[in-house]
Amino acid sequence: MKENEKQNLYETFNAVIESIIKEKKGMEKYEDLLNEFDARINMGLQISDDYYFWMNLVGKDGEFELSRGRLDEYDLEIKAAPEDLMYFSNGENSVLHMVFKKNQFGDRKLRFSKGTTGYNLGLLLKLPKILVLD
Repeated sequence: MKENEKQNLYETFNAVIESIIKEKKGMEKYEDLLNEFDARINMGLQISDDYYFWMNLVGKDGEFELSRGRLDEYDLEIKAAPEDLMYFSNGENSVLHMVFKKNQFGDRKLRFSKGTTGYNLGLLLKLPKILVLD
């Protein structure tokens, strides 16, 4: 994958996640969830059978930042193909669909593993509330 393709992929996901979070900040029902969310999440976008483009989402005190690269200290790690994560974010694919169905590489559409701080599966349950459009 060329560097400009990586940058385009990062910018696309950054714009999508920023717009979803901005929209949810304006909704009273998400105010507490966003302000209390304190996590560092590694997100691996599966580009081919053996290549992942890594990004990380850091949320603390209602502020969120998506960056390129993989964090050494993190709370949760998820892996998905870019198109599957987009369908998840726009609400087309449910959590159950993402966890049980397979992608074009033969892997589960959404795979997750514990972070360096433990399992933190509660974050996995909060993630759709933050990253999925209403």
